[in-house]
Amino acid sequence: MPRAFYHFTCEHRARSIQRSLELRPNRHPLLGHWLVWLTDLPQPDRWGLGLTSNWLTCDRTAVRVSVQPTDDIVRWSAWALWHKVPPVMLDVLHENARPEHWWVATVPLRISDVAAATSRGLRRTS
Repeated sequence: MPRAFYHFTCEHRARSIQRSLELRPNRHPLLGHWLVWLTDLPQPDRWGLGLTSNWLTCDRTAVRVSVQPTDDIVRWSAWALWHKVPPVMLDVLHENARPEHWWVATVPLRISDVAAATSRGLRRTS
């Protein structure tokens, strides 16, 4: 398991994450499940991580939130298998992406750090 996990988000969402000191699951619009999406990549890969903002106007790569490993974090591929995500849905989600770097959790996760060069006013939590 990686030594740290990362969640990339926009500046306005980062502020609420920092206030709560945790990442909370959000309902995925296609899967219908509540998930926290993470990666083992410390630098954002907009296409590889599905952070293209095709439906959002904010920069979802502006801020990096770090969390420490817990037993609640599992590989996306394992979660998808356990939850019988249909192959056609996997094809849609994986297109031009790097799902081997995707991890998920279904419970809130305590954050260890919030940092970004473009996020003035955010302070480190660790």
